[in-house]
Amino acid sequence: MRNRFGAVATVIVVTGAILTFTGAPSQAGPRGRFGIDAKPGRPHLSGAADAKFMNATGGVTATQQLAGTAAAGPSDDVQANGDNKANPFDRFGNGAGMPQNETSIAINPTNPKNVIASANDYERGVDSTMGLYVSFDGGKTFPFSRQARNVITPDRAMLGSGDPVVTFDRDGVAYAVFISFARATFDSYIAVSRSTDGGLTWSVPLDGPAPGGSLMTPGDGIAAHNGGPDDAEIFHDKEWAVTGPRPAGVPLVPGTDQGHVSPDRLYVTWTKFVSAPDGSVVESPIVISYSDDQGRHWSPMHEISGSAPFCTVQNGDQDGTACDEDQFSVPVVDHRTGTVYVAFENANTDGQLKNRYAVVASTDGGATFSAPTFVSDVFDGATKYPICQGSQTLDLMCGRINAAGNLDIDQRTGRLYVSFADNRNGTAADTNNDVFVTSSGDGGRTWSQPVNLTADSIDDQIYPWLSVTPDGVVAVAYFDRRYSGPKLMDTSLSVSTNDGRTFSTRRVSDRSWNPDLAFRLGFFFGDYNGLATVRGVAIPLWTDARFAEPNVTDNNPPNQQSDVMIDVEQIPTRR
Repeated sequence: MRNRFGAVATVIVVTGAILTFTGAPSQAGPRGRFGIDAKPGRPHLSGAADAKFMNATGGVTATQQLAGTAAAGPSDDVQANGDNKANPFDRFGNGAGMPQNETSIAINPTNPKNVIASANDYERGVDSTMGLYVSFDGGKTFPFSRQARNVITPDRAMLGSGDPVVTFDRDGVAYAVFISFARATFDSYIAVSRSTDGGLTWSVPLDGPAPGGSLMTPGDGIAAHNGGPDDAEIFHDKEWAVTGPRPAGVPLVPGTDQGHVSPDRLYVTWTKFVSAPDGSVVESPIVISYSDDQGRHWSPMHEISGSAPFCTVQNGDQDGTACDEDQFSVPVVDHRTGTVYVAFENANTDGQLKNRYAVVASTDGGATFSAPTFVSDVFDGATKYPICQGSQTLDLMCGRINAAGNLDIDQRTGRLYVSFADNRNGTAADTNNDVFVTSSGDGGRTWSQPVNLTADSIDDQIYPWLSVTPDGVVAVAYFDRRYSGPKLMDTSLSVSTNDGRTFSTRRVSDRSWNPDLAFRLGFFFGDYNGLATVRGVAIPLWTDARFAEPNVTDNNPPNQQSDVMIDVEQIPTRR
């Protein structure tokens, strides 16, 4: 089938991203959406954590990397994941570091000085785990750093996790949400840990007593499970989470622990990939589950991506106008009404030029949702990007990219904002990826013409994340290649004080870095970045390879390293 999120032909999923391959399937066998060269009977893998990438000897060549990085001035960036270099005074990692990527960040509403950051955090001999980094001075230092426990099954087979998300409820309870998986048993989980002390200690997701890691049921810390080897065609991927008040009159989830009822409902949305025995994808709808007792009990998951007249192309199963080829869902809650909105990228298109963003809404606490409404075209189709190592990328680079951004809301007015990035102004031979923001003032029924935040740049910008402050200032952080040459990456912040009509932009990273050095084989540096805001302050959190070792001839260095960098930025306020 054709994949709507990248190039053409066969596709894979790698820790939350959809990748594509041109031409015929690999001679090693058909490529599946959950792993590299997936074959019937082989576990669907999260490729970014695949051991063969951790230990491979191939990679980018010495001629593909630039020596050194460009500094912006005195450093105010903070390495949130701690100093994982062998010598803290050395510039490079010297073998001690492992990569961190895919960042998320949240600020405690009961104590704004309490900031929790997260990322994929890789361990030798294991897989990726969820790294958690805690600050009690507003993000200026992160003295508390640890890796979250994966799902605990009777056979202790759960070795991998990814797509980390952190969020708080209004009581200040923190939630760390992630996918978890086992290669040997095909288990695929959506897992949740919680912390009631600002991130110092966390609950461990515990599953049922069945042997072998199979036939487990949702429970405390487990929002969903595919059923293990008896259900290997299901893979739960790329989740996101949010909390917010239940609408008036909405009952609690059946079985809710009355001793731990939260003022907020915890919502988790994700992509449910369904594959055929040959690894081809049948469908990938967006689903939801929610909890009223801090993740102890969950509603049954159900599909929410629905159907719409614009979903006319069916690349998997042929089911009319179902909008069931999706990825990158992000929910938000309007705290005034309890309405839940979920944005996602939809791929029920021919996929050569563009896909689309869509939004669904629920006024009954997530039980039912409206039909999808069209937000914007997203020009990220098969003809728009060069391909490197099987995935879409930018020119002069190999690291894979996607177009996804996120959804957020102005809690004063209910205005919704969606960010994304695409290459409508560039070509596959000469990319000019830009960041866009569109908004809706009528509950997502109609959307403004997207505003190009980076129209003044002919270089590439990717991975936007948008956050609206309590006083309605819109901030967007993203990777930017305009500052130090097209091969190096920085982080920018764009800010709007007029409801997203115009933006001012600044560089926030103080040193550039080379994406080819961020991960083994030079093809992965995460699928998204993080940003959190309070009044007058924005805190971007991003993947950064400034401490990576330089390449050696015809190979990546022995120990690639990317870290989690953070910068506390003052931004304007509104009355």
